[in-house]
Parts: sequence; C-alpha cells; structure tokens
Amino acid sequence: MQCRAQGLVIDGLVEDLSRSGMFVHTPRTIGLWSEVEIDIDLPGEQTLHLSGEVVRLQAAPRSGMGLRLVGEGSQSRRSLANFIMRQHAVSR
Repeated sequence: MQCRAQGLVIDGLVEDLSRSGMFVHTPRTIGLWSEVEIDIDLPGEQTLHLSGEVVRLQAAPRSGMGLRLVGEGSQSRRSLANFIMRQHAVSR
C-alpha cells in the first residue's frame, strides 16, 4: 500500500481492512485529518486508487494510522467491497 499526502509518499502494510477504512502499519505518519490518496494492491485485482483521511494515529510498538475512506461512489470502492465479500465467503 502506498499513501500520498502533503508531498510525502509513505509505504505501509494494511491491517484491519474494511469497506469504510483501514489501519496502515507504518513507521511514518501524516497529520491527523489530512486528506490522502491511497494505492492498494489486492491479490487478484488491479491496483485500487482510493481517497481517504487520517482519523487515528498510533505510536510504537505498532505505529501507524487509521484511514477512513471517502468518495463512496468510486469504482475502486466497489471493487474493494467485492474483494472483502469474496474473502469473507472463503473464510467461512
């Protein structure tokens, strides 16, 4: 996953992915309430381009940031929702 905001590019590991947001484990964060552009590579999918905002910052030992997704009608958001539903069905 790659996140861009305020002239910064930050790579991170996505945890707790949902239709409304995600937690990104990364040693570097962006300020609270910052708008971000997110590129996320999902297995078996093309790279999804999403918009979000930083809603939570977390310090070490699991440093990172919580991102809320915005832009409800985007094709990438629909692709993300479909991916999550398929993963949920497989895990049952």
